Amino acid sequence: MSGSDVDDLAEVAAAESRAVRRDLRQTLLSGLALTVPFLITALVLVWALGFVASALSPLVGLIVALGPGEGVSTWVVQLIAAGIVFGFVFAVGFAARHGPETNLAHRIDLLMEDLPGIGSIYTSVERMSDVMVDGNTDSFQEVKIVEFPTEDSFALAFLTADSPATIERAADKTDMLTVFVPMAPNPVMGGHLINLPEERIFDVDLTVEEGMQAIMTTGMAIDESTREDAESETEPA
Repeated sequence: MSGSDVDDLAEVAAAESRAVRRDLRQTLLSGLALTVPFLITALVLVWALGFVASALSPLVGLIVALGPGEGVSTWVVQLIAAGIVFGFVFAVGFAARHGPETNLAHRIDLLMEDLPGIGSIYTSVERMSDVMVDGNTDSFQEVKIVEFPTEDSFALAFLTADSPATIERAADKTDMLTVFVPMAPNPVMGGHLINLPEERIFDVDLTVEEGMQAIMTTGMAIDESTREDAESETEPA
């Protein structure tokens, strides 16, 4: 066998080796792409179930103490407790929507808002819930981006109001704006209320609804819309 044949065989073997490594890498990446979202979803569900079980523990203890849950498996009692809570929530919602004209929802809101120390929390959570459930985005004026939490990293923010004069005086700044930087993917869980000079707040071509969708889908809504725009631009007329 000549030297050129040996070189050819070595090149073929090297090419096949690269192809095998490439195939293994793509196989691993495909496996990760399929399993990681599933595992994360499973972990979130396990955490959510554990949180719900912990929240229901007082009701579970009450059911066991009253007798109906005595001698029954714990998870069955937890299921009964969850059913009771769900039934109560459904009954309240049904009464508010289809019951007599008692303005139940408004009365509950007024009652909660008047409770010292709780009213402000209840009002804030209710407003954010309106945004998520009803699409009520009137509280947010525009979508902006701000440098947060570090320099050269930008977060979506919602413009809510002009900063109060007391904050501007304390910061020794003028023309400040108040923005809300929500947590993803559940803005109800919280966020950051930030007062910034106007020059540190930047415009972005998104509606409030698109910004909220981006937060709740951890950016996937923006990615999908970008792909759709790119595909529509490349399609022949």
